[in-house]
Amino acid sequence: MSFFARRLQEEGAMLAPMASFTDAPFRLQAERFGALWTVGEMVMSRSLLQGAPAAWELLRFDGEESARVVQLAGADPEEVAAAAELVARRVRPLAIDLNMGCPMPKVVSRGAGAALLDDPERAARMVAAVRRATGLPVSVKLRLGNRRQTIMEVAPALQEAGAELLRVHGRTASQRYGGRADWEKIAAVAALLRIPVVGSGDVRHPDDYRRGRALGLGVALARGALGRPWFFAEIRGVPVSAREKKEAALAHLRAHLNWYAHRGEARALRAFRGHLAGYLAVAGAPAAERRRALLGESAAGVAAVLERWVGASEAT
Repeated sequence: MSFFARRLQEEGAMLAPMASFTDAPFRLQAERFGALWTVGEMVMSRSLLQGAPAAWELLRFDGEESARVVQLAGADPEEVAAAAELVARRVRPLAIDLNMGCPMPKVVSRGAGAALLDDPERAARMVAAVRRATGLPVSVKLRLGNRRQTIMEVAPALQEAGAELLRVHGRTASQRYGGRADWEKIAAVAALLRIPVVGSGDVRHPDDYRRGRALGLGVALARGALGRPWFFAEIRGVPVSAREKKEAALAHLRAHLNWYAHRGEARALRAFRGHLAGYLAVAGAPAAERRRALLGESAAGVAAVLERWVGASEAT
């Protein structure tokens, strides 16, 4: 049984990659609340091969992580395989995730991301090349379609090339994040295949998770977990107290500041703003309070804001 299939036998969800969010401090929070595995931010393979420090920085892992998966993107199968081989030796992830679903023009224009949906043969060659180069399990992130092809033409080719799991966002590339994710279409993809399929898109409530599981799918959390890493526990029916939520937010801030200490406190705090906005939105803080908090330049001030708001409405 594959790594992914074993993990999906358990109740729970995985953490999908999000640019500027799924770094080691956040991945660890997700793990601690029960994420089945976590995927780091997308990294362009060419940047790794060129030795770009910023690209390798994205692959830093914390020694406490136990379910780490790296996501790579690129247009050329052999180039991506060469980068994956370097990553396998230097970083030692549990698996490689290939991004064939990013809809952003700067990625698609290079022939990477969702552009690969329109070239099933090249997409399959990429999966096979990464498998040969690393010997690691390979998963693929996809969308329902791009300009010319739908996922129904691409998914079987990826399975035959050696992919052990497909993760499908329930929108087309042209939709980006508009409209509603179509989980019925994700289930139709799964019906074609022998390998497991994980769905993503609009999972904001435990009921959304249960609907995905009822369709026979694994479930990925992304934006729904921002500002509430405890969502991984809640979808499994594990209660999380207001105090535990507050402690998790403060622990996340401390870990983030420590992880980015080499940048200095001010830059580290700026990098935390997206998470801070998430915590305050989930906590129901007024918009004016959120705007003031995001301008904070001291760790003590940000900690005080989290202390005041996270879990406060549940503790009263």
